Amino acid sequence: MYMLKRTSSMAQDQQHAELKVFLTFQFTGAVGLLAVLLTALFAPKVYRHFTWLNFCITWLIYCISYTLLAFSGQQTRPEPPAYPLCLTQASLIYAAPVLVAMSTFSLVLQLWFTLSNALQPPPKGTRREYLRNGFLLLAPYIMWLGFIVAILVIGTRHPDKVERAGGLVYCTIKTGTPGNVTAVFVAVILLVMVGLDVYIGTVLYKNWRALRGSDRPGKIPFSLIVRVAIFSFVCVVGIGCAFVFLSNISFFAGNTIIALMPVIAFLVFGTQRDILSVWLFWRR
Repeated sequence: MYMLKRTSSMAQDQQHAELKVFLTFQFTGAVGLLAVLLTALFAPKVYRHFTWLNFCITWLIYCISYTLLAFSGQQTRPEPPAYPLCLTQASLIYAAPVLVAMSTFSLVLQLWFTLSNALQPPPKGTRREYLRNGFLLLAPYIMWLGFIVAILVIGTRHPDKVERAGGLVYCTIKTGTPGNVTAVFVAVILLVMVGLDVYIGTVLYKNWRALRGSDRPGKIPFSLIVRVAIFSFVCVVGIGCAFVFLSNISFFAGNTIIALMPVIAFLVFGTQRDILSVWLFWRR
């Protein structure tokens, strides 16, 4: 009996330690991305396209989705979380990867549109441009809401499958279907995105001299293209590894990768020179 209690206590301590790691990464990424977003919105010398701002917002939503139990105070209590809260979080965490994948894809698409406009400027203010901007802004949220509604329906039909996952980190639906659908959708988006990154790099390489000699190269920050390409690659590797680890190999490793993604987003996009110059104002 004593050994059983000791083993149970050690397992609980390990769960709490892993939970602290998970929440620390999530909150670090959220605070960093919020600081980056506020800097881009209010610093007069920092300008970012709306797709870039939207990218930061979606990753903040991602962090909130995975930390909902912590905010509610039901993360580590012995009894299960309230069913409505658990179902809400389950729907959010399955939809969150779709949201951030789509917002990152929109950022890559905007880079391509900017590059193609620099090579062959279209007339301004056309209906096509408005529709394109509407798609870039709204598509991530439309897909996100679609997944949320679909998963809410699944969870409502199978309330016995909605539960807090092992490790106390977040709520899931133990049917397998939501996770599989999300994984396939995100994988397709990320692979298309990486292919577009490669194509952008090829076009940029072939036309670099022409772009440097024109009066429009400032619209295409080369450093931003590099950062987006790096982050796209990290997304593919990171999310791919997370899905592999979460499929019964190592939940801790998979959850750690999930929690690290917002931190990586912050480090890749929050360390640009103009943003750092605002933060390090005493070094001017």
